[in-house]
Amino acid sequence: MAYVFVCTPTSGTASMLRILQAIAGPDLRLKAANGPASLEKKENVTFLDAKANNVLYWFRGPRHWDASLDVSAFRIIAHFRDPRDLACNQYWWALQHPNTHDTPEVAEQKRRKVEELGIDHYVMGRNNTASYEMLRSLSDGPLGDAVTWTSYNQLCCAFDYMVDNLCRTFNRAPSMVAEALRIERPENLFANPDWVKVGGTWKGSDVTPGRFRRDLKPETVEAITQRHERELAFCRYRDASFMAHHYS
Repeated sequence: MAYVFVCTPTSGTASMLRILQAIAGPDLRLKAANGPASLEKKENVTFLDAKANNVLYWFRGPRHWDASLDVSAFRIIAHFRDPRDLACNQYWWALQHPNTHDTPEVAEQKRRKVEELGIDHYVMGRNNTASYEMLRSLSDGPLGDAVTWTSYNQLCCAFDYMVDNLCRTFNRAPSMVAEALRIERPENLFANPDWVKVGGTWKGSDVTPGRFRRDLKPETVEAITQRHERELAFCRYRDASFMAHHYS
């Protein structure tokens, strides 16, 4: 069986990939998208081979995804984050994780510009709608209900619920992977060396949903909530029903 994992950016992607690997087992091969998705094998594309066994193709954001492809031969996992939290996370990321292709001088200029803007202006200037349009195309398509939908909120607050659903996707018993996943549980993340090197020393790291209410001014919260009503409606619809209140 071949799998496809699509997700919004900065949404606990590294943690999710480790979790998927632990559940599927060491034989699962991860292939990051390095070109447009294609069902045909050719140059400069991410070839989705439906006949491949134990391969997971993953797409971070919409850049290389093609919503028109018939991916019914694959098992699909789609992961998303509250767009308001995502924008806040991107602010802290921009301050401390510059583009690796930048010179130190250019990186510092970018950081200074972001810092001068401040988080409220920064998040209102972000446009992540394409990521949610990507996921909405899956949701509204013929595979919508067959997709395994996970979220950053599940990762933080309903870990066992999320793992149970993923185990069904990979035909694994939760009891078989519980020990392997112990270090990935949110309460243990600060002791996880794979996470700490990315987030534990990062000023903007968080392991709880709703950071936008802590990071932003009340008037910005109101404005960004109104702006993202369509995306929030999607999140309410595709997340677990007991998670819906987070997207108000």
